[in-house]
Amino acid sequence: MAPHYQATTLIASPSYPDAITWSSDNLVAVASGHIVTILNPAALDGPRGLVVLRPRDPFPIGVVSREDLFEPSLVPTSLARDTEPCARSVSWSQQGFAPNSGCLLAVCTVDGHVNLYRPPVSEFCDDWVKVADISQLLFNYYQNINFGEDDGPSFPQEKANIDHAPQEKLNNKHTLDTGYAGELQEPLSLRGPGRRKRKPVR
Repeated sequence: MAPHYQATTLIASPSYPDAITWSSDNLVAVASGHIVTILNPAALDGPRGLVVLRPRDPFPIGVVSREDLFEPSLVPTSLARDTEPCARSVSWSQQGFAPNSGCLLAVCTVDGHVNLYRPPVSEFCDDWVKVADISQLLFNYYQNINFGEDDGPSFPQEKANIDHAPQEKLNNKHTLDTGYAGELQEPLSLRGPGRRKRKPVR
């Protein structure tokens, strides 16, 4: 009787929940440390595809200066930080996105980089080819718009000016009609708690 499962060897054991995924064109990607292994379940002893992760500089967002790493509140974080590249999760695209009508493989690392890979064109090559760096594209986009900090008009100030414009017009009309320069009372909805004005004594 044939076994219901097949065994194969890996460089290291997966350490994250989303480290194993199966594509619609019958390939299995297994992320183990800094290497993602692409297996063909129909031929586990045959050739394998590989995605090798290499160290990269972090994005300059919220960067802490080196001298501040020795502060008591940051020492545990700096000591526990893993500087080696490691794949945290992998995911396949739908079939047909790769040049050979296959699937693209997305790899997310522990330092927040997301890259897309396609199978190699040559059968004698086992390294998959990187086609896009999604994290770099997203960073460049937000850098071009200054991270959205410049397109925010001062809505509270404009709203305050709009709210007080009718009241000022009423005060001016009251002055012309009666010759009294006292302010008309504001509606109760515009007053804060405990802010009640007395009526002018004639």
